[in-house]
Amino acid sequence: MVADRGKCAVCNNQAKSRCSGCVQAFYCSVEHQRADWKNHKPLCSPMRVCHNEKIGRHYVATRDIKPGEIVLREAPLIIGPSQVTVPVCVGCLKEVREKAHGECERCGWPVCSKSCQESINHTKNECKLTVEREDKVVIKHFSTVHPTYSCLLPLRCLMLKENDPERWKKLLELQTHDYKDDDAQYKQDMERIVEFIPRFFKTNKWTKDEIIKVNGISRINGHEVPLTNPSCVAVYHRASFFEHSCRPNLSKSFSEDNEVIFWSPNGIKKNAHLTISYTDVLWETSNRRHHLLQTKRFSCECERCSDVTEYKTYFSSLKCQKCDSGLLTPESLAKWNDDWRCTNANCKNIVTYEKVNKFIEHVGKDLQAMEKENEGNCIKFIEHYSKFLSSNHFYITDVKIALSQIIGNGVNGIQRISDERLKLKAKTCIELIELIEKLAPNEARILGLIKFELHSALAEAGRRAMQVKDANCKAMLEDSLKYCYDSIRLLGNEASCLPEGAVCRQARINASSLETMIGGMLDAGI
Repeated sequence: MVADRGKCAVCNNQAKSRCSGCVQAFYCSVEHQRADWKNHKPLCSPMRVCHNEKIGRHYVATRDIKPGEIVLREAPLIIGPSQVTVPVCVGCLKEVREKAHGECERCGWPVCSKSCQESINHTKNECKLTVEREDKVVIKHFSTVHPTYSCLLPLRCLMLKENDPERWKKLLELQTHDYKDDDAQYKQDMERIVEFIPRFFKTNKWTKDEIIKVNGISRINGHEVPLTNPSCVAVYHRASFFEHSCRPNLSKSFSEDNEVIFWSPNGIKKNAHLTISYTDVLWETSNRRHHLLQTKRFSCECERCSDVTEYKTYFSSLKCQKCDSGLLTPESLAKWNDDWRCTNANCKNIVTYEKVNKFIEHVGKDLQAMEKENEGNCIKFIEHYSKFLSSNHFYITDVKIALSQIIGNGVNGIQRISDERLKLKAKTCIELIELIEKLAPNEARILGLIKFELHSALAEAGRRAMQVKDANCKAMLEDSLKYCYDSIRLLGNEASCLPEGAVCRQARINASSLETMIGGMLDAGI
């Protein structure tokens, strides 16, 4: 419950007025609110930190959050390479090639330019320590994962202790990895990071416990940042307090400056928990839960994981082979690895989890071996496995997403496809949108891309209808424009350097053309 009165953030006197943005800070006057804005702006958001024993720290909305509203934009505490990566430039964190890269003149770490060599992220961290050890780094193999890179992100976190004590303090507030001595991850991290850092850099700046803690913090709180290839990893402070859900109410984007942006695609009610997903929402339940258990150390029991039907989408279900209408699902979340039963009350079919898992593994291998860039392959896969998998099954969905983007791909490609293929593209997009809006309605990135594909299909259908003077052509173009607007809304926070940012730019151009075309039709009385 938010108090009706509080102390003014400037003079400490009793005050009734609150900041309308976050509803947390109190002010006794407009003058004091203006005076405090510079200090308050970075902290102002429509949420407050709460705590309970089950989920720990989490955010709760202090007011209704509007659709499209950004609730947090934050720069990283630290950024570095992924702990499993091929060699990358230690400045810009982009991949480097064996015969097309340089080396830092001081320390030998790979760089791709002079400016990257002088990057503060590099010079104040591994470069400084490598110079102090008086022995340059030598990286020889560039085509495979390089184990030396495992230490760089934890090392940069550790260096905050002397480089930036304020950030160091914020870093230590974050949750760390709950290691177990017999855990394979623990043994690997001990060898590659905890014992490696002091030995390789010839330093005793940090205790063993400090290295273990900071490495755990970077593992638990690291966000994959897709602005480089391969993706790098950043640790944020306030962003680390968001609660997980496999059906989150927030979407996550990144700016060109590595800021993380959390925003609400569909609006959120006051007092609701603000949630993000720590895993891929388009993975099936057992994969999501396994990933969360391995990487984040908790067994997910969110609303979606607790519903074996996944909001009646049957995203993980198989078709029963003994009746025409039933689907095979686990009895409950607690018995996910037990027998699966048919949903048809008149069918008594029971299949062991071992058989289910074996079949799913077989389908997965087929999918992995298949060339998904081939339109015919995708269509054959869907036709064949639709006999055995639910129509919304995650493997079917995965191939449908690929198919929606392949059909009509390329310069003017959509104008050359048959009417039949154009209808298939639109039908596939509509099915995907209906599914994802049930399953994960705030998955803005993928919804934005699919709605752009549907816009393209409807625009082409409208163009063809105009050529034959079909009376429905204007309605088709208006529907196309609607989906184009949706795509712009959903992808508007994506960095311009990302494919999603490029799609958003194209959507803006297309929307302008469609507006002109529809406006001309209205003027002509069509």
